[in-house]
Amino acid sequence: MAYDESIKVKPSLFSAITIGVSSIIGSGWLFACYKTAQFTGPSAIYSWIFGALLTLCPALLLAEIATYFHKENAVSARLLTLTHNKDIGFLISLPNWFYITLLVPAEAEATVQYLSDAFESIGEHILINGHLSGLGIVFVCLFMCLYLLVNYWGIKVLSRVNNVITIIKFIVPIMTALMFIYASYNPSNFTSYQGTIAPYGYDKIFTAIVTCGIFYSFYGFGPVALFSRELDNPQRNIPIALIGSIVISAIIYVILQYSFIVAVTPEMIANGWHNLNFNSPLAELAILLSMNWLAVLLFIDSAISPSGSGVIFLGSSARIFTGMAQDKQMPKFFGKEHPQYMISRISLVFSLVFCTSLVIFFNNWEKMMIMVSVFMCLSCVAIPVSYCRLRKNDPHTKRPFTMIGGTFISYIVFASITYLLAQCGSIALIVSVIFLLVFFCIYCGIHYKNIYKSWRAFLSSWSMFMYLAIMTLFAYITEKQIFAEVTTALLLILTTSICYYFMINQKNYNE
Repeated sequence: MAYDESIKVKPSLFSAITIGVSSIIGSGWLFACYKTAQFTGPSAIYSWIFGALLTLCPALLLAEIATYFHKENAVSARLLTLTHNKDIGFLISLPNWFYITLLVPAEAEATVQYLSDAFESIGEHILINGHLSGLGIVFVCLFMCLYLLVNYWGIKVLSRVNNVITIIKFIVPIMTALMFIYASYNPSNFTSYQGTIAPYGYDKIFTAIVTCGIFYSFYGFGPVALFSRELDNPQRNIPIALIGSIVISAIIYVILQYSFIVAVTPEMIANGWHNLNFNSPLAELAILLSMNWLAVLLFIDSAISPSGSGVIFLGSSARIFTGMAQDKQMPKFFGKEHPQYMISRISLVFSLVFCTSLVIFFNNWEKMMIMVSVFMCLSCVAIPVSYCRLRKNDPHTKRPFTMIGGTFISYIVFASITYLLAQCGSIALIVSVIFLLVFFCIYCGIHYKNIYKSWRAFLSSWSMFMYLAIMTLFAYITEKQIFAEVTTALLLILTTSICYYFMINQKNYNE
């Protein structure tokens, strides 16, 4: 739908960076540092560094794609639709929409989980054995309604609110880290348990990227590309915002992780990092270190930081759904945008309703994190595939931003994300395959309405289904340790390369 150019507001580079930072620094900073230290010990710092590098590479590839398609809506969720065809594009748009939609209640649940410790009189009725009660679900829904109100009047209001929230997000984690180091500095913690920085093995460093919320935290850079059409000078600002938001967030996370490792007392980890037990990790540690004022500040920020991310994710979810409707992958009335605010309010309300239903099935932060990581990996896989297909289809057009060595880096990114996807576990992957198959059948039934064209739709996307089946098999092989590690690694590299080739060269049989 056309919109009025004279009244369209285009947020600046600063707003673009704050959108990225606000998406990355959400509930993850309240939980992930604790979860990573508990899982892998002091080597958690390496997990954050590798996680940042791993997400920086696809972000740079996405920067080239997004600047090429800067006039398109919700670019990062429609990559394979734009470069391949809408049938395989649906299989990427759907995980994009689903993981971002899952993040909305995840951020609200993180807020409620933290605040339940702050207000003990009602907290015991909100969180029962680590899961939300009926009252807790009501509070989560109230927070999500606030996210909708901020998004209702478009990116102008969203960016203004988000700019303020992001400044708070930057200050509070840094101040928390510095105060932890000031109050309790125990550098011997790095090697005190079992005399090594990696007491649970160096392989845990990479597994933690998926299982402890690191990839979950960093992959928040995607919304920068989702809002690309609405940003000022997107061809210049998108690459800067993508890189800047990841670098800034990585610095904050590494400092925070370091401070957490040195701040816990030696007695807490005498029997191992895995024995740490917190519900509201940073706030409880502040109380143990006699910094009650800092705990109060963290409880306040637990409502602010996740809410800032929740606002961005709900707006992103609505834009993805709008883009899918415009690509005829969803009913067309979801694609109708407000002429001034450039957002489909119908998609916005539908996303909120869907988020509300998810709270019932995923009633704590940890449950959501694994499924979010699976769909994040699936959406990230599309970036190198789309990048190489675009280079193949249009090699001569000058790009506003060109990734040096992009073709080689895209393969490395694809292989790395494939490895992370296999670490998510066979059960989570089976659930994702069933989810995609069911919705793909619904999509074919609504859009094509006959078996012949539905079969051709499957042929137009068969490489994605093959990839998912192979990843599920490898996840099972890894869990059961059926083959030696070297054999498994070689098989993964071989099959990854085959899948990569066929996904890049996927044909469209419904032209």
